[in-house]
Amino acid sequence: IWEAMERKEVYGTSGPRILLWFDLLNAPGGSPAPMGSEVTISETPIFQVRAVGSFEQNPGCPDDAADALTPEQRERLCRGECYHPSDRRRPITRIEVVRIRPQRGANEAIEGLVEDPWKVIECPGDPAGCQVAFTDESFQSAGRDALYYVRAIEAPSLAVGANPLGCSYDESGRCVEVNPCFGRPDDDECLAETEERAWSSPIFVNQAAASR
Repeated sequence: IWEAMERKEVYGTSGPRILLWFDLLNAPGGSPAPMGSEVTISETPIFQVRAVGSFEQNPGCPDDAADALTPEQRERLCRGECYHPSDRRRPITRIEVVRIRPQRGANEAIEGLVEDPWKVIECPGDPAGCQVAFTDESFQSAGRDALYYVRAIEAPSLAVGANPLGCSYDESGRCVEVNPCFGRPDDDECLAETEERAWSSPIFVNQAAASR
């Protein structure tokens, strides 16, 4: 784990245990370069993303938690809800790609250099996961370095505190009324729909012509 962190071959999630791989397929040397890599190439980069959604959770706690903790301890620690995965995975609905091109100098405007998202690739919603590939056809002609990272977006699900203000929105998307979690009854779990996600470390791709 420490070696992976030193290589920056790591990713984060919004909480659920989503699986994510992000690789540059045509890296020098013939082997794919994983997330966190820095490479120098002169050809069009070809990337591949693989993502698998997290397991849907069963209610309550599994037997091992029930054997280790009393009901009172489970209620005090986690309100009686533990990590209790089923055999069903949530589908990944799309992959978002972010491209960032570093400034060539301190005086270069940053507008347009951070593209978030740069690409959005729809997934079929298969619980087995989503695998997509993409390229940056403008990389060679741009003659400049770039970095890329990806986000894998899960299908909407309910989460505690996803909308802590409990906003009601008007047609323009403005919050016109609030019902905050802290003002609700104790048995209100403050659930709201959200799109959980995982995001990768970047792959830093240096333009060979720019390096020269």
